Amino acid sequence: MDPRWEKVRAIVLNLVERCAVCGQRFTIEDLQALGRSRSTWAFRLTCQYCGASSLIAAVIDEEQLESAAPVRDEPVTDRDVEEIREFLEHFDGDFQQLFGYRGGLRTND
Repeated sequence: MDPRWEKVRAIVLNLVERCAVCGQRFTIEDLQALGRSRSTWAFRLTCQYCGASSLIAAVIDEEQLESAAPVRDEPVTDRDVEEIREFLEHFDGDFQQLFGYRGGLRTND
């Protein structure tokens, strides 16, 4: 199977997070790859809780695939959780400063 499938699955799942019928959060296993042609990727999304099923056609070009965040293969560890807890404990809530934005423009600190 094309290795880009996992990246496209992650993009689609990021856009369709919850079941429209029961509201439960989807998992990657709920999204089954069906096929593709050029930039169109076809999936079946089935809710494991209520059984509602949808067909999804995602149009994602090569540029979007290249710029997408990498798919994380390993599970979140206890250390990952501890690191984010420590970060949040001291975070003052200033996201503009965190991401380098000043007055709508990004700075190159």
